[in-house]
Amino acid sequence: MNITDHIEDWRKYRGNLSFAFLAERCPTSEDAPYRIRPSAPVLPEENCVLVLAGTGGRGINLRGYNGMLKKTDNFVKNNVDLSVSPVRVCVAVCDFGKKHLDKIARKSGYYEAFWPDSVSELKYSIPEDCIEETFNPLYIKDIFESTILPRISSKEGTERLPLLRAEQNIRRLNIVAHCHGAFVATQLEKLMDKKMNELGYQAEEQQKIKDQLLVLSYNPDCPKWKTGFRFISVESSQDRHNEYHGYLREWLLMKPKDFGVCFIPKIYGQTLMCAQVDKFGIEGNPPREMKLMSAEEWFKQIHGVDTGKEKELGEHDFMGFEPIKNMSKGALKLQSFANNILRNAVRNSQKQNGEEFVALPNIQHLTANTLRQRYEFARAAITGCKLLLQMSHADRQQIDEFANARRSIPVIELD
Repeated sequence: MNITDHIEDWRKYRGNLSFAFLAERCPTSEDAPYRIRPSAPVLPEENCVLVLAGTGGRGINLRGYNGMLKKTDNFVKNNVDLSVSPVRVCVAVCDFGKKHLDKIARKSGYYEAFWPDSVSELKYSIPEDCIEETFNPLYIKDIFESTILPRISSKEGTERLPLLRAEQNIRRLNIVAHCHGAFVATQLEKLMDKKMNELGYQAEEQQKIKDQLLVLSYNPDCPKWKTGFRFISVESSQDRHNEYHGYLREWLLMKPKDFGVCFIPKIYGQTLMCAQVDKFGIEGNPPREMKLMSAEEWFKQIHGVDTGKEKELGEHDFMGFEPIKNMSKGALKLQSFANNILRNAVRNSQKQNGEEFVALPNIQHLTANTLRQRYEFARAAITGCKLLLQMSHADRQQIDEFANARRSIPVIELD
């Protein structure tokens, strides 16, 4: 079925409520002129890379979903020996409907982490008929039921699996997320926790299973340090997109530093971070030359329309896979780390066979394939420790004042 027809069928079925379905790349045909189609069910024993894109809103930005799917699919095909074991790459195409308020939903995640007693205030700030879809949206349940539930249960979600089999099934799944997609991953974890409790998994078993699910998240908009998944964040210190950050990121936004690339340990949300994606103004490069841009050019640029100019990346746009003209040396090194993580995680998924379970390696082994890369990761970890030490001596009140002022700046967004 043509994907646009599939979307319309879902809208008729759900009405104003949200929905999601999986899609994958395919050969060009009359039904698939853009080489994307609704995917067949992904079996729990299949290796899968699930893409959770940051796109969404009142409608479906199919170009955005397809673009992220294409990049990820091409990377897997070009970097993994698929003859060893096939790997499916799918994107969760989401429609938020008219009642899921995604900004409020993301804010609730931070409130739960920072100010749990204030979460109820958010519910009073939105229309009553939007509460359920904002805090328990159907589209996240759709993703959970199609990707995670079959990997931890049998008989349509009514019986638990043996621990070894559940670990293998989850290890065969890897998530690549961007921005809001990271928030979706944290909500999938909540549904997973609830279901595993219902199925009778013990707390220790639950953590063992969740620790085998890699979430490689670019510029996540969520409290990443709260998750029990193997959540690895890849980001720029100068990405101002998120309304809420921890003290380190706010401090770096307040006082930018040309540190190249660093690694921040799990207590702060296991993070690989570069000083700046755009090379201009750092690493000895001159500042960017300011040029006037027409409204038409600006509109085309933010919507990804081909203007004939070489593509450049902003701080929030950064994603791995391919170098772009304006990327700094730090961003290129960060990209190399991120590519290694996904490549090695997928190869590890392919090793799950029969009764053999091979656990997901730690981040040091995921990021580095050579002695040189291990040395670079060690340097990044040392840099991260130095930054955290410097930040610990900073005036927290000044950081709070800066963060509050930054959040108060009006932002114009096009839906």
